[in-house]
Amino acid sequence: MADRYLRNKDLIDQKKLDKITVIGAGGIGSALLQSASIMGFKEIIVWDPDKLEEHNLSTTSWPEKYLNQPKVYAASKTCKELNSKSKLKIHSAFWGTGMPLENKVFLTPDNMECRLAVYNQWKQNPDREFLIDMRMGALGYEIITVTRESDYFMDSYVPSNKIADDPCTAKHTIFCGNLAASFGLSQAFNVLQNRLYYAYIWGSLGPVSLRREHLVKPSEKIENIAV
Repeated sequence: MADRYLRNKDLIDQKKLDKITVIGAGGIGSALLQSASIMGFKEIIVWDPDKLEEHNLSTTSWPEKYLNQPKVYAASKTCKELNSKSKLKIHSAFWGTGMPLENKVFLTPDNMECRLAVYNQWKQNPDREFLIDMRMGALGYEIITVTRESDYFMDSYVPSNKIADDPCTAKHTIFCGNLAASFGLSQAFNVLQNRLYYAYIWGSLGPVSLRREHLVKPSEKIENIAV
């Protein structure tokens, strides 16, 4: 297994891939958790209260054999198959205020109030590193990246009752879930490796939208990076 990370060992500092908290193991979370395990995060704490139901099979990447099992159980088994060294600590429950959070947090819940509660608790941690909030509909996604030094979270926060509810058949697609997860994980890479990144990203099947004022520059000089 010495060559497992041969293709990216000079790109990703494996020592920084330690513990993360993931809130949500559904459409975005299922893709994120598998990629995070493959990438090499050593300990993943995941919260999700739901079971894998038949209608989830077209919008998550959990195997059909885990139907009617908790999504976090599917996560634990699937991620272990992808990387035997990955360790998942699973909670088949809602995350609630006051419950543990790691310094590195990925947010993929299905309501805005949970996002706000996690953010408010996480920002009280003086050792916080990043919080990456991934949101999606059927045809679009948003990625909000927050660090101790750069925090635009509330710029895009809207309570759930102010968001028009899409029909059930137009809320999720597997491709938007995968896109959001990929952007979220790449944002974590940018933060951990002290690279340039945009703190707010909006994308759909059309062009990606970026806000120039949300371009975050690393604290140390890094050469030969294309903007």
